[in-house]
Amino acid sequence: MIILALKNGVISTMLDRLVDDPANRELIAVGAGRHDDLFFTTFRDRDDVAFIVPATRTINAVANAARNVEARKLVRRVTLIPSGANDPLSPDAQVGPGAILLSAKLAEDLGASTGDTIELRIERRIDDAPETAVRDMRVAGIVPAQRYSRSAMFIALQDLVAIEQFRDDRNLTAQDWAQARPLPETFASFRLYAKELRDIARLEDALEVRGINARPRAENVDLLISFQRSLNLLFIVIAALALAGFWAAMAANLRGSVERQRISLSLLRLLGLTEAGRRAIPTIQALILVTLGVFVTLILVLPTLALINNFFTPEGFQRIAQLGPNHIFGTLALGVFTALTASIWAVTAIGDITSDEVLRAG
Repeated sequence: MIILALKNGVISTMLDRLVDDPANRELIAVGAGRHDDLFFTTFRDRDDVAFIVPATRTINAVANAARNVEARKLVRRVTLIPSGANDPLSPDAQVGPGAILLSAKLAEDLGASTGDTIELRIERRIDDAPETAVRDMRVAGIVPAQRYSRSAMFIALQDLVAIEQFRDDRNLTAQDWAQARPLPETFASFRLYAKELRDIARLEDALEVRGINARPRAENVDLLISFQRSLNLLFIVIAALALAGFWAAMAANLRGSVERQRISLSLLRLLGLTEAGRRAIPTIQALILVTLGVFVTLILVLPTLALINNFFTPEGFQRIAQLGPNHIFGTLALGVFTALTASIWAVTAIGDITSDEVLRAG
C-alpha cells in the first residue's frame, strides 16, 4: 500500500505534469505557409485539437519595447505570441483587443501584475524616417513559469495583425493603426495544441497530408507516453506478484488448517452440522483474516504516510504519498476476492472428512 501511495503521489504527479503540460502538447509549424479560414475551421472542429489560433510572420511577432510606466521599467524586443479564449497556457484569462497575458519572466522584468497597464511600442521606418506607434495594453493574466519559462507577451490576434499591418502598410498612421480592421484571408503560421499527448502523431499526419511540416515542441513525446505505460505496467506486475504470493500462502495455510482440524470437523459432522456449514468454516476464517489484515495494515500505513508527507514533501507538491478511499476499498475488495478463491482448496478438502474419523480417533 505504501508503494501504491507513492505511485499515486510523487511519481504520478511528476509524470502527469509532464504528460499534461500544454507545452508538451504543442505542434510548431516549420516555415511559413498560406493557411485560410477553412484550414483553421477544420482543425478547430477536430476532437483531438485543444486550441488553434492563426499567427503572423515571425519577423512581425516582436514588439520593439514594452514599458511599465508606473514601475518605470522597460523591456526591449518583446516576443509576441497570438492568443485567445481558452489558451492552454492560461485558460481562465480573457485575452482580447487591448488585453494581454504576460509570461512570468516578462512580468517580473516589467514589475507588472494582473490589472496593470503596459505601454506597447511598435517601430517602423518610412523613407528612412523612424515612426513609433504606442498603445496601452491591460494585463489580463500571468502565465506561470512552469508553463512558459521564457519572456513573452500573449496578445489577441486582432492586435497582432494590426502590428503587422502597421509595419507593412505605409498608409496606416501611428494614430489610427490600432483601429479594428478585417483580418487577412490567409495567415503565415499558427499555434496548435493537441488535446492529449497521444493525439500529436495523428495531428502531425493530418498536417502532413496538407503539405504542412510541423514538429512537436517536446522532442521526447514518445518517451513520455512509453514511460507512463511502463510505470503502470510495472506497478501491475509488482501487485500481481504480491497478490499471487499472498494467495498461495493463504491457500496453503487454510488447507493446512483443515488438515490439523480433521477430528474437530469430523465431530461437527457427527453432531449434525450441515455440509454447507462445515465448508463455510475456511471461507469465514479467510474473510476474517483478510479484513483484520487490511485493518491492521491501515493502522500502520496511514500514520507512516502522514509522516512521509509531513517531512519529505517538496515544494510544489500537495503530498508525496497519496492513498484515497477508492484505493482502500479497492484493496479490501481485492482481499475479499483473494480470500474467497484461496479457500476453495480447503473447502474441497472438507468434503473428504467423514463422521467416523472422530470415532476411530477416540
